[in-house]
Amino acid sequence: MKLAHPSLEGADFALVHFKLRMVERSLFTAQLLLGMRAGLLKAARRLESVKGQPYADLVDPQVDFHEAHQHQKPAPAFVLVPPAEIPLEVAAGSCAFLTFRLFGRGVQELPRLIELIAEMGEYGVEAGLLRFTLECVESEDASGNRRLVWMEGEGDFAPALIPLSWWLEDFAAGRGEAEMAVRFDTPARLMSHGKPLFQPGFGEVFPFMLRRVTSMLYYYCQMRGSINARRLVDLANGLETTLSRLEWRDWKSVAGQETIGGVVGELAVSGPGLEDLWWVVALGSLLNIGKGAAFGAGRYAVI
Repeated sequence: MKLAHPSLEGADFALVHFKLRMVERSLFTAQLLLGMRAGLLKAARRLESVKGQPYADLVDPQVDFHEAHQHQKPAPAFVLVPPAEIPLEVAAGSCAFLTFRLFGRGVQELPRLIELIAEMGEYGVEAGLLRFTLECVESEDASGNRRLVWMEGEGDFAPALIPLSWWLEDFAAGRGEAEMAVRFDTPARLMSHGKPLFQPGFGEVFPFMLRRVTSMLYYYCQMRGSINARRLVDLANGLETTLSRLEWRDWKSVAGQETIGGVVGELAVSGPGLEDLWWVVALGSLLNIGKGAAFGAGRYAVI
């Protein structure tokens, strides 16, 4: 299948793996990783007090009024990729990996992100859990090969870049155009008019994918040109739903202070115009959607 999509010239991402040596026996869970934002912000404040340089903007980007109202206020330039096998128990002194995707100019912020992750390790991801020391950072290229980009006492090296246009072509290879199915593996909290969507159809889900993708492309990848969002949303609303198995699921943060509720399950559609929507849905699977998307909430796969 050949995907129709706007120009993505110069738009790319880096896949980086942080190797952690655990201080004590630790259990990685999706709920715990969703709470990482708080741990990173605390680490940012500690670094800022010592170094007098900004770090919190990596987690909570600040944009001017004009930019924020042109597109959805951007999330962080990174997306956490949870371990494939989760929950994951790791013994004290053993190693585990935290994997992130960094998009566009966010790749240039890798040195600051390394400092931030290392600082967070001293106090834990959330509520003192998952304490670690940062051993090294590796970069993975489009072929799946890894190479070292950072280690204490060693020089820093630039990570490999994966062009989004190439990734889309690889994603589309061997896929058919007749039907599209997505599976939400972690809760997607989608808010409309101040209320969560408990049983959304594809036409209601798609605008969240579109806003997430376009805001990241415009803000971090300097995407040029305009996208006819209304046309794409109308096409999404015109598709036929062939499968809807979404259910609401509540997850509490480990600290118990916040509930992250959202929909999980499968949704499939078919119909004319689907070929124009594939690129949005595909790129959205790299980014997740809804509240907490940067830390693994609203993670879905195209199946």
